Amino acid sequence: MISIIVATDQNLLIGKKDSKNGMPWHNSEDLKHFKAVTTEQTIVMGASTYKAIGRPLPNRKTIVVTRKGLDDNRVEVRNDLISLIKEYQENNEDLYICGGASIYKQALPYCDQLIISRIPGVHEGETYFPSFEDHEFKLVEEKQMETFVLQIYNKENQ
Repeated sequence: MISIIVATDQNLLIGKKDSKNGMPWHNSEDLKHFKAVTTEQTIVMGASTYKAIGRPLPNRKTIVVTRKGLDDNRVEVRNDLISLIKEYQENNEDLYICGGASIYKQALPYCDQLIISRIPGVHEGETYFPSFEDHEFKLVEEKQMETFVLQIYNKENQ
């Protein structure tokens, strides 16, 4: 299954350039949720997201998609997101798309599932998750967590 995992505020904000980790907030519960979902899985992100995190995340296979190259032998570097997604689909392997905005936008048409942590309020930042209304996702689960609302969307044609 190809899944997007993302935290957004009510306006789909996902990023803030001058923050410690590229995120507009610090939400420990959401970070624990992200860790629980992605540990022992393959995650993929763009170079900017990887640089904001600053290192590969433990106990995950990390793939960084960039056309400019990346000199870091701790991660797998690929230059074509769509061929990577199709490879995982053909092999029936799980892949978690972890950002940023450009990667999310490219991946949306190919994803089976969206895992969205809705962080309450309106926050400051400049990077937004793309609208997914035209991609035939249906809300299948909504769970009130202590500090955010977890929403799971699946592609309707599945």
